[in-house]
Amino acid sequence: MNNTYDSNIVYGDKAETNQTTITNHIYLHPGERSGEFERWMREIGGLLQIDREYSALKPLLDLIVAVLEPDRIFLIPHPAIEKCDVKACMEIILILDGWEYDLNRNEPIVRSILELVCLRQSTIVFNLFAKKEWEKKLEKEYYYYMAHCRSKFLIFSGNPYRLIESEDSSIENSKEIFSGKFSNQITKTERFLEKCKTLLSDDEVIPDLAYALISSCLKQIYSLVISTFSLDIPVLSGSCKELEEMAARVLPQLRGQIKKNIDNYPTLDVLDFENFEDDKLRMKSRIPDILELERLFDIAKIAFEQKMVVLFGREETVK
Repeated sequence: MNNTYDSNIVYGDKAETNQTTITNHIYLHPGERSGEFERWMREIGGLLQIDREYSALKPLLDLIVAVLEPDRIFLIPHPAIEKCDVKACMEIILILDGWEYDLNRNEPIVRSILELVCLRQSTIVFNLFAKKEWEKKLEKEYYYYMAHCRSKFLIFSGNPYRLIESEDSSIENSKEIFSGKFSNQITKTERFLEKCKTLLSDDEVIPDLAYALISSCLKQIYSLVISTFSLDIPVLSGSCKELEEMAARVLPQLRGQIKKNIDNYPTLDVLDFENFEDDKLRMKSRIPDILELERLFDIAKIAFEQKMVVLFGREETVK
């Protein structure tokens, strides 16, 4: 683009292609001509180059940019899990400027906008962060931010300043932290499932006990994912549905895998036990069984390994 209006243009890293040399990151600074700068930004969009396989997302991203005016957008791809018939998903991180004091209050409104924009994109999850808080945590090398908010995942920048990259040693450390936390919780979760399976094998198990066991195991699987990435959110105080949404923020493949709404299971009155068989039938229609939990656990393990590959390279072995 010719510098017709004397705007300052700062070029980022260049990458070779089969045909020509392209610029991945172009940051524009308005200088003294802010009006012309804004006109150019409207014309060129502001999206950095994204892979062809994600080109279908461009209209959606353009709309998000126009409505929310984010400071930066990062896109983390999550591969399909073919053995479990799980589709590929996208994790999109939005850094919003000017929301420092009211992002928490207005987040439901923002998420409603995003849900409307993504009405036909059920495989996308969003993480929202206020710019100043995000910059502080990135500067202090919080593991989640170091691993996810890197130039390799940056697809939009409304900021004239280049993204500061963490040192390789810090990135490697975040990988070890994630893997260590996940591995430590795997054993605990396996014991949860095994004990639950043993107790549920009793034909005379009462529905309330079955509900308590299944609910605890389900929460443990979601907590395994949430605590691994340390997103500063309560782990066990929420409902199963709330924990599912929290876990899906970092491993989107978990969303919607449990079809039954276990939170709607009714508390049974003692008098209802005279119809024990009817209660068992009601229970089975309302809560998932152990096979569904084991499948969800497998998806969580595979999705985690895949994410480690996406974030840090192919040293991890995905089974």
